[in-house]
Amino acid sequence: MRASLREDYLEAILTHSTRHSFPPIAHDLSNVLHIVEGDVHAHMNELVQQGDVCLLEDGRILLTEKGIITGKQIIKKHEVLQSFLSEILGMDRSSASDEACKIEHAVSDETIDRLDDYLRSPITHIQSRVQAGPAASCAEGAQRRGTCGISRSLVDFEEGERLVVTTLLGRGCSKRLMDLGLVPGQRVVIRRKLRNRSIVVQVKDCDIALSPEIASAICVERMP
Repeated sequence: MRASLREDYLEAILTHSTRHSFPPIAHDLSNVLHIVEGDVHAHMNELVQQGDVCLLEDGRILLTEKGIITGKQIIKKHEVLQSFLSEILGMDRSSASDEACKIEHAVSDETIDRLDDYLRSPITHIQSRVQAGPAASCAEGAQRRGTCGISRSLVDFEEGERLVVTTLLGRGCSKRLMDLGLVPGQRVVIRRKLRNRSIVVQVKDCDIALSPEIASAICVERMP
């Protein structure tokens, strides 16, 4: 059995068991993975021999400890990749999930851990820079690039400037920003910069007020 197929099975079994509070049968896996039910039965016998599952008398498929560990690893890979593709690269959630399914079997655990750390940590680092003032935000000049790379954050620009969003940083805030229409590629205009360093931006036909911490998580570039 291909390693990717084994991982698909273990992921599907664990997901079904978690959602429904009971293990799946071969018919359930056939529907989810679009595999002929007869082939599922044959594959389950292979997984039994590999020590990943055990078959109950009623036909339910139960993961062993080994199978659970692998299933959790694959689910984590899928979730991290989907989050990165949707929240950082701006893909819609459905397309990001489909793409994550293709990538998750080839990517290493170390890469996933690094991506997960990246998704969790940027907003914390940005908040500490904002507390020190706008000059210490996303980009700090040619000699000292910030988290945004070659882009800069909203706090670095002045009222009236027309910008385009390049990147959203931080898993927690980026979903909320995307709900507001602040996605990579979106054009924005800085309407006002308030005394408390909050920023009012125009997104399409709406004005949105952003705290300095959130504004610093939005990397932008000037429109050409």
